Amino acid sequence: MKKASIAALLFCCSVSSIAAVPDGKIEKPFVIGNKVICLKEIQKQITPYLRSFEEESGVKYKYIVKSGLSYKDTVGLRVQINRVDSGLNDRVAALDYYWLQERGSMCQPAYMVLDRSQ
Repeated sequence: MKKASIAALLFCCSVSSIAAVPDGKIEKPFVIGNKVICLKEIQKQITPYLRSFEEESGVKYKYIVKSGLSYKDTVGLRVQINRVDSGLNDRVAALDYYWLQERGSMCQPAYMVLDRSQ
């Protein structure tokens, strides 16, 4: 039930940037200096929405990059989000996050596809 409500909230809050697209081609994530490009931006955008569903404070999430992605003129990340506080390691969401390769559009979502099972 919680997963469905989180997916619904993410969908409602980001309707302009969510669209169903075919699976992108699996790639290695783009990394500079051991940092995955755009991961921090994804965390900043998604974490507040996830926390808004939690009834207790101190909730922590771990973002696990499964792979990089490419689809037409976009690149992206396949990310799994786990809740990791209080000894938990429960998957709460999985998403594909794509952005345009243009410099001014980097990290701004062009597509976000929720509930990827991979």
